Amino acid sequence: MQVLVFSNQKGGVGKSTLSVLLAHWLAEMNGARVGVIDLDTQCNCSKFLHRFDSGMEAAALFESQPVRVPEVAASSIALFRGSKRLADLELAKPEAVIPLFRKHVALLAQAFDYVVIDTPPALGLRMSAALIAASRVVCPIELEEYSIHGVTDMLNTIFGVQKRHNPQLQLAGLAANRFNPHSVRQKAALHDLVLHYSDFVLPAKISTRSAIPEGLAAGVPVWQVAKSAAREASAEVLQVFALLKQRMEPTAATEVMGEGAS
Repeated sequence: MQVLVFSNQKGGVGKSTLSVLLAHWLAEMNGARVGVIDLDTQCNCSKFLHRFDSGMEAAALFESQPVRVPEVAASSIALFRGSKRLADLELAKPEAVIPLFRKHVALLAQAFDYVVIDTPPALGLRMSAALIAASRVVCPIELEEYSIHGVTDMLNTIFGVQKRHNPQLQLAGLAANRFNPHSVRQKAALHDLVLHYSDFVLPAKISTRSAIPEGLAAGVPVWQVAKSAAREASAEVLQVFALLKQRMEPTAATEVMGEGAS
């Protein structure tokens, strides 16, 4: 089961952007059937992938009625869109709705090659449910707002879920995103990140590139943007995704394990 969650307890780090791009990459370049679950009430992932709407809201995955699994061909995406209704779930009883979500995600994982989940930017019921249902988690880190304390909190959350609820959950990596190579402060932050979490940091980074949001606004991934500036952006994104795919493979030697944050 390949259920990958993009998660961070801070907003604005690029979770939705990377969720959308990874879904495109898995479908277009790997011939995969990809299900995308948008658990964020901002619904950015759903806006970028609206043409792949499955007809079902992500909120329905927390409900008791049977889930209609869409028929999906190879090299295609099916979106389980976000909605404002997701906010009401934070008031629900976790023991009532999280097992339903986990069961429905497992059902979807049988129909898709990969399930990608975009989470809200705060620890709550929806983020917890995503981690409990997942096999892998990626934490995008924006170095402009980076702090060791924040990363430690997120890792403690991940490994706490792994220990108490989901022993199959693995950290695929910390991904440095929106990196400014001209910023002395960000270079120092990246060095600090690698120093503290060398086992977890992906050995690649994605710089701040205008071609990435331009492509998403046009409904296409950055590697389909017809401008020279998109080539460098594409190379960085594709390198990160290739590393993630290696770590998503069950027998990957580079799989990141851990029992807790240092």
